[in-house]
Amino acid sequence: MILWVRHGQSTWNVLDRMQGHTAHPPLTDFGVEQAERAATALESRGAACIVSSPAVRAIQTAGVIAARLGLELRTEPLLMERGLDESVESVLARIHEFLSLDLSEPVVSVSHGDTIALAVGLLSGQPLQLPAHCSITTVDPVTRLVTVAQVTD
Repeated sequence: MILWVRHGQSTWNVLDRMQGHTAHPPLTDFGVEQAERAATALESRGAACIVSSPAVRAIQTAGVIAARLGLELRTEPLLMERGLDESVESVLARIHEFLSLDLSEPVVSVSHGDTIALAVGLLSGQPLQLPAHCSITTVDPVTRLVTVAQVTD
C-alpha cells in the first residue's frame, strides 16, 4: 500500500506561482505545521519506508515525517512534479516506473498534487482530484477505493 502525501504549503504556493521542476521553493511555517500534522496522522499506519520527490518542499515535508516515524528518507526523481513542458503521458510513465520499484510496504510517498492526482487516477480509475497539502491519500489495491485523510485546516 502506498500512502501518498502531498508536500506542505510552499512559499510559491502562497504566491500562486507554478513550481513545476523548480526544486528550491521551501515550505512556509504553516507548511512545516502541516507536515507535523501529517506525521502525527501517519504514526499508526505502520509505514516501512519513506520516499520523496527531490524538490526542497517535498524533502522538508518528508524529513518531518521520517524523523517522527524513525525512518530513513530516500529521494526518488520519479516523484517530481509535472514539468511545465512535460506531457501527462510522461508523468504517467514515471508513475508506472515508480510503482514497479521494489519498496517496503506500506510506503509513504511524498510528492506533488498533480503527480499524486495522476497516480490515484491511474490506480483507481476515478477522475483526477488535486489533493490538499499534506493530505494522505490511499488506493485500496483490491477494491480501488480511494481514501483521503485531511490533516490540515
